[in-house]
Amino acid sequence: MNRLYTQALIGIFLMLLASCSSGKADGEQSASTNRQGAPTPVMVTTTPAATKTFYHELLCNGVVEAGRMAKITFEAQGVIDLIPITNGQIVQKGQLLAQLNNREQQMALQHAQNALQRAKVEMKHLMLGYSDTSNLSAQILETARIKSGLSEAELSVKEHEYRLGKTLLYAPFAGRVVNLKAKQYNPTSSYEYLCQIVNEQSLRVSFGVLESELQMATEGTQLEVYPFSNPNLRAKGKITEVNRMVDENGMVAITAELTQTHKNIIPGMNVRVLVRRAMPNQLIIPVEGLARRQNRDVVFVMHDSLAHWQYVTVGPRNTKEAVITEGLKEGDKAIITGNATIGHEAWVREEE
Repeated sequence: MNRLYTQALIGIFLMLLASCSSGKADGEQSASTNRQGAPTPVMVTTTPAATKTFYHELLCNGVVEAGRMAKITFEAQGVIDLIPITNGQIVQKGQLLAQLNNREQQMALQHAQNALQRAKVEMKHLMLGYSDTSNLSAQILETARIKSGLSEAELSVKEHEYRLGKTLLYAPFAGRVVNLKAKQYNPTSSYEYLCQIVNEQSLRVSFGVLESELQMATEGTQLEVYPFSNPNLRAKGKITEVNRMVDENGMVAITAELTQTHKNIIPGMNVRVLVRRAMPNQLIIPVEGLARRQNRDVVFVMHDSLAHWQYVTVGPRNTKEAVITEGLKEGDKAIITGNATIGHEAWVREEE
């Protein structure tokens, strides 16, 4: 009797324990279901599609050049006596750059000047036979000049003055000395040239575009330039020359004048050239608003906290913006962040 009573109590206890475990499991499952069933919105940012001027961009590689540059060559042969300049020095127009040993030229000029004085004396002797020289014909005077040697002596003086002047090299315009190669006390025959003078106030950039991109690079088109070594340095300019001939590589040579430059942008520097052509009245969104779905361009537009997937036709684009030719209208709130993983009619909330 006691044994049956004990077994009955054990059975009742086991049933109560099983009931409690089942209730706990059902409660946990219910709580888990509630947590999973409550949707969480995706946080996004939007910007309205707007009609404004779009700048079509073309990126090229170019080289900065001096608008004015002169190679100073030796026009006379001899030994260099003086070079009063250094590389990087700023010089003014007419400033002395170099002087050759010119003692020989000076002596030759002195001889020519002495000969000129003798010719003038001889000319006076020839004129003594005429009582009134003021009425002499031009032919008689010219004959007297030739007989006296005056014409030849005057020409000889000019020639030797010219030769002496060739021993002095002057700056043809104001600028900076670069590529100074010659050394003092050395013969000029050892060097191709003395130096170069560049005017850094008038810089330009030369670059090439593909023939298919030629319509982007027309005269007057605005552009921006920045060095490879320092993209933070910016200079502005405009295209001034288009060499309308395609080379063997399919490129067209373009030259642009830099209208606003920086002191650290110098001739010979390799730069990136950003050509910008204005296209007014274009429907524009940031490029971050474009996504790809099913191999097509789409834009997610926010309507009443839902992201609507809309197919679009994309026109020109640059590094920041894209033109939408079909699929959007002005004012549509294009989602530009958080659109990488959402789907059609996803619940979204705009970040404040």
